[in-house]
Amino acid sequence: MAEHIFIRVTATAENYQNWEDTHNSCEGARNEFGITDGPFYKDATDPNSALVHLVVEDMDRAMGWFKDPRFAEANAKVTLEGPRELYFAKQR
Repeated sequence: MAEHIFIRVTATAENYQNWEDTHNSCEGARNEFGITDGPFYKDATDPNSALVHLVVEDMDRAMGWFKDPRFAEANAKVTLEGPRELYFAKQR
């Protein structure tokens, strides 16, 4: 059964493209944790917000990505407005 992580992010106006580029550059590293990029939704009313959909093979393994030094390094490159909102789901 597929598991999913949805992450809503809002970047500063000057930093949105940097955030998106940084996110995209980490795709290979996420794959190492059994994470596949799903659809990417840009907010229709806020051009600096997005909802990222990640499909995961195993949630415990996938959570390792958020502890990986490469995630911390990528995170240090971007400025977000407020915290990320994470949602976890299982497909029925």
